[in-house]
Amino acid sequence: MRKLLILVMLAVVVTGCSTRKDFYATGGSRADGSIDMAYDFKPFETPVVDYKQAVSIANSKCAVWGYERAEPFGGQTQNCQARDGWGNCTAGQMIVKYQCIGNITPSSQTSASTTTSVPTGMLTPAQYKEARVKALMDQKLPYAEYQKQYQAIMAE
Repeated sequence: MRKLLILVMLAVVVTGCSTRKDFYATGGSRADGSIDMAYDFKPFETPVVDYKQAVSIANSKCAVWGYERAEPFGGQTQNCQARDGWGNCTAGQMIVKYQCIGNITPSSQTSASTTTSVPTGMLTPAQYKEARVKALMDQKLPYAEYQKQYQAIMAE
């Protein structure tokens, strides 16, 4: 009887405990339309994750930026913080990337820009700056160069 109890306890310790893990946003880019969602795991844990929660959080982040929704980008990235003797990751962070989908311009902004009394084909100074900033975002510049050019546009 005692051996059976020890065997059961050993099985529980070796298999680990199933633990519910919540996703949180770790980063993202409005210009790229991407959100990084992650959860952490520790040794002897078997993470139980709800991907619907991750989609819900990513949807709300994308909505703030003016996108309609988010979709999983595909795959996962693991940042390992501890390994066992065989090189297996036992603790770390799992990151799932989401792509924002839909029109980036909020509907209130498009309706406001069409009600201006500027002749057809001409842009207001604010619309011109906005168009230049949009073009700047599409250039995929290093952050420091982007900031430099952005500041120059805003100073005009």
